[in-house]
Parts: sequence; structure tokens; C-alpha cells
Amino acid sequence: MSDTILGYLEEYGGRTFIERPFGNPDVVALSQLCYLKFDGLIGEGETVTLRGLHNHNSMAVMLEDPKYAKENGKLFDRLSSSIRFRDLKISHYRNIIDKELQTQFCAMTFHLPENINFVAFRGTDETMVGWKEDFNLTYMDQVPAQRLSTEYLTEAAEMIEGRFFVGGHSKGGHLSIYSSMHVPQEIQDRLINIYCLDGPGFMKSMLAHEGYDRIRERIIKLIPQSSVVGMMSESDDKYTVIKSTGIGLLQHNLYKWEIKRGELVVEDDINNRARVFDKTVNEWIEGLDQEHRQKFVDSLYDIITSCDADNRVDFVANFVRNVSQIRKTLQELDEETSQMMKEVMRVLLTSATINFAEEYIRNVLYK
Repeated sequence: MSDTILGYLEEYGGRTFIERPFGNPDVVALSQLCYLKFDGLIGEGETVTLRGLHNHNSMAVMLEDPKYAKENGKLFDRLSSSIRFRDLKISHYRNIIDKELQTQFCAMTFHLPENINFVAFRGTDETMVGWKEDFNLTYMDQVPAQRLSTEYLTEAAEMIEGRFFVGGHSKGGHLSIYSSMHVPQEIQDRLINIYCLDGPGFMKSMLAHEGYDRIRERIIKLIPQSSVVGMMSESDDKYTVIKSTGIGLLQHNLYKWEIKRGELVVEDDINNRARVFDKTVNEWIEGLDQEHRQKFVDSLYDIITSCDADNRVDFVANFVRNVSQIRKTLQELDEETSQMMKEVMRVLLTSATINFAEEYIRNVLYK
């Protein structure tokens, strides 16, 4: 019988890391935990335990982001009350959101037994700033979050002894690879594995970086069968496909990744429809010069922000009444770019509609 990360914690939370070594499901759990808001609960130079946070009565602060609040609450409760995780220390929490620089960055370090650490980078949160920065990855040589991730990993390695796992979900996975590529070689030598959970890839030119060659064999990239986010700009075929109960883009949700007998369920490959979409978009973007990539990204962002949405849940709710503005934006593009934009918007809107329906059912019909 298959389960998800919450079931895994319930079944294996009573086992220490000595009894059951740190593995892929633990990476999934801590990468999702990285989405919780620890602002005001963990100072920059402070170290706390999950048990201490549990006793802090801080759930309202940590779960202020409405997306997956119910699941995140269960996740934190099971982590902070389990033998496996309750005494896990967290340090070096850093959270930066800057609208002017179009950046959203968050990272923290978990201290595992035997002088081993896990640096986790947060993925894209619900802010539209986070979305814009994801789009910027397709044409900018370096976005602010990439620079911040390299600085963070460098500082953590200088202040903390031992070896490191590095990982994260979505953009957090991308930052895990990017930072590991760009830190000095003496820090790279201390890295055990780099985990990228359905995070955007890199253009071919970036993969020529010598730092990538040094860490490539330690990268563990996990993507669901219908991966869209994780296959964005993906130029390397080194990944493992994980079975998900989600539909389309909702497979990106870590709570839908299947676990059986304590391990993630592996599939043979991504499905054909996702493969065709990913290949079409990536080849098209790869063929554009930097100026046209930026124009495409800015136009896509203009469409999304024209929906007057503060977050992605509101995106679909306001989409219909902004159709005229969206149509106007599309008319300003050349025919090829307009057609590609329509295909990307179709995928985004389909996923957002399903997400909106799930939220409505959960919060209205079954409240």
C-alpha cells in the first residue's frame, strides 16, 4: 500500500537516524518544512530544536501562509513530536523578500547526528515576486537568489564543521545545485549529495561550468511523471521519476509524492504529454536570444499580474474578468511568441483551476 510523506513520518518517526539512515523521504519532509515561516522564531545566530518550536506555541506564525496550511500543520506536529526529528537543531535561518530586486530567498540549516548537516533552500512561495524570479531564471545570467544561495552555503560551511547534504524543492532545488556549483572546491569536497526536488534546470551554457562537473555525480534530481517545473530549462537527463497522485502541475506538490515501504515510489519515465510540452518550450526558449527571452518572460508576467492577484490561488479566480487585458497583451506579440504564450498559459490555467477547485472543496464544502 502506498502512502505519502505524512504517512511515512507516522510509520518511521519512532526510528532514530542510527536505526534508519537519513534518506530521500527525510529530504522531502525537511524541504517541505522549509516553507513554514520561522520569522521571529529563529534568529540569524540562534539555534533551536523542533521540540522547542513545538513548545513555543508558534503554529499560527509558521502557518500564516494559507497554502497547504492543514498539511503543513500535520507535518510540523509529526516532525516535532517524533523521536527521529524532535531534537533536530535548526540554525542560520535567513528569509529575504525584495520586490525591487524581484527576489524571494529563504534558507536554513538542519543539524543531523554524527556531524552531518542539511542545508535547505525554500522554493517559490505564494508571492508573485517569487514567480517573477522563477521566470527570470530563463534569461538572466544570475538572479539575486542564486547569488544569495552561494553566499549562504559558503558562510554555513565556514561556520559549521562536518559534511553537508544540500537540497530543496522547486526553486530551492535549483538553488541547491547552483550554490553547490559555485562554492570553492574545498567546500564542494564536503558535500555528500545535492537534492533537487522538481526544481528548474539550467541552460546548456551553464552546464559547461567546471563546478558542475565536480558535483554532477552527487546530484539527485527527483521529478514527478508530469513534471513541468522540474523540466524547465533542463539540459541534463540525470533524474529519477517519482510517482505522484496529483494531476498535471499539481504533481509538483510534495504531499502528493507516493511512498511505499519507507521509500519514494519510482516510475520508468515522465509521461509522453509532459515530454512533448517540456521539449517544445525548452527548445523554443533555448533558440531565443537574451532580449527576446526577456520580452517573453516580461509579457508572461504582465499577463499574470494583470489578473490583479497577490498569489497563485487568486490567479484563476480573477482570470476570466481580465480576459480583455490578456488578449491585448497577446496581440502585442509576434505570432510565434503569442502561440507559445497561449500554450504556457493553458498549462498554468489548467493547474490553477484544479488547485482552485481543491481549495474551494476543502475550505467551503467540507469546512
